Formats: sequence, structure tokens, C-alpha cells
Amino acid sequence: MTDVIVSIDLDGPETETRLFEAVDQFAASRCGTAVEFPESDDAPGIMIKTVPDGEFHRKTVIFQTRSEAEAFMYYWRRFQTVA
Repeated sequence: MTDVIVSIDLDGPETETRLFEAVDQFAASRCGTAVEFPESDDAPGIMIKTVPDGEFHRKTVIFQTRSEAEAFMYYWRRFQTVA
């Protein structure tokens, strides 16, 4: 299975905090709706990595399916406009 990686640039600590809030809320909203992959029962549905990028950092959010990544990006865009 191939992971789907989404890169998110952070403007500062506030954006990082909002990203973690969005990931938490997105994951909670998706509980019970994700497609089951028997071969990856131990793998998390979402992973986050920090990528150093100058003064600020960039986060990569890693998903198991393209549909989950697309759903999160839609959620993230809406989450940012609510702020």
C-alpha cells in the first residue's frame, strides 16, 4: 500500500496548533467510517512528520488512502476559514 503525503506550510506556532486541532477533530469525525485494511491493522490512519524548512517548519500529514487525504484537505481549508 502506498501512503499519500500532504505538505502543509506553517506560518508560526498558531498555525501548528490549529493544524493539530484540525487533525484531531478530523480523525474523531472519521472514526468508524474509514475503510478497513486487514494487512495494516497496526498502522495508524494518520501520521504527522515535521520537516525543517528555514525559520518555520513544514508538516507532512500522511494518510493511507487518497480519499482520506482529499477529505482532510477539504476539512483543513474549511477549518482555516472559520478562524
